[in-house]
Amino acid sequence: MRLRTFSAPTMAEAMQQIRGALGNDAIIVSSHQSERGRGVQVTAAAEAKPETNGEFDEAEAFADPDFTDDDPVLEDDPLFASLLYHDVPEALAERLAGAGAKAEVEDTVEALAIALDRFFKFSALTDLERPVMLVGPPGAGKTVTLAKLAAAAALRGAPVTIITTDTVRAGATAQLSGYTDILQQTLLTADSPENLHAAILSSQDGSFLIDTPGTNPFNDDEMSDLGRFISTTGVEPVLVFPAGLNAQDASGMAAAYARLGCRTMIATQLDSTRRLGAILTAAQGGNLAFSLVSISPSIAQGLTALNPMSLARVLLRDPEQSHEYPKTGASQA
Repeated sequence: MRLRTFSAPTMAEAMQQIRGALGNDAIIVSSHQSERGRGVQVTAAAEAKPETNGEFDEAEAFADPDFTDDDPVLEDDPLFASLLYHDVPEALAERLAGAGAKAEVEDTVEALAIALDRFFKFSALTDLERPVMLVGPPGAGKTVTLAKLAAAAALRGAPVTIITTDTVRAGATAQLSGYTDILQQTLLTADSPENLHAAILSSQDGSFLIDTPGTNPFNDDEMSDLGRFISTTGVEPVLVFPAGLNAQDASGMAAAYARLGCRTMIATQLDSTRRLGAILTAAQGGNLAFSLVSISPSIAQGLTALNPMSLARVLLRDPEQSHEYPKTGASQA
């Protein structure tokens, strides 16, 4: 997603600028009268340009040609202060705050949203065409997240086959079976990559959601086993990542999952976490696109799409206020 703010004397002229810069498919995120009395300011978004196939270069991916290390970032800058509160590493916080300052918009949330859009990727999980396998560390909430995705598919009337490879952990299959029975969806089990491949081939109707056991990203044997499931079956691994971890550990953990093929991340446990630096460093460390967010353990609450504006609102909310998170759109899968 590309996010830009346009200023013009009238809405018609702003729309003309938007179409010229982002194309006819751009959508309006927000609009308001300029506080300076000079017309309107409109923030619009469009799908990001296709990714290249080259190796990931973190220095290049997070470089900002309009921001240098010599540019000052004041300690009382609200963007910088908020990012430090969330335990975002200082170097990344400075780049985000610097990009926000140079956006030249009056609204702080919009400024941060523009900075987030410049440095991070946002992608819809529905764009994935291969079977989706949820992976992640123990306790990340993969099974609950899968149930939420399955419930959203049921509401859309989309057939989905659910497969679990978590056949060793006590009660794992029973927990998932409880969800699938209520949703009247098929549940299969697979205790090996070969059995998982066969299960996928035997069920050609609809899409697939695959649950996995929690995997320690720093354990070579566990990651190797998970890698065999991914490579043998050709699934799309999606990282389910909990907020609230150490930001530096989060970066290394996400990078380990990215080496197995993860390109997209679902952030969980935001309802029980105040400092969210870990999800930013995880996305950065693994070059992962933000997709969905879970703000409640309740299946009925579903998952919510995450975009630069909604993430900026969360990062700039008053930490002393309620943990209720802003609505970012209809729950979806």
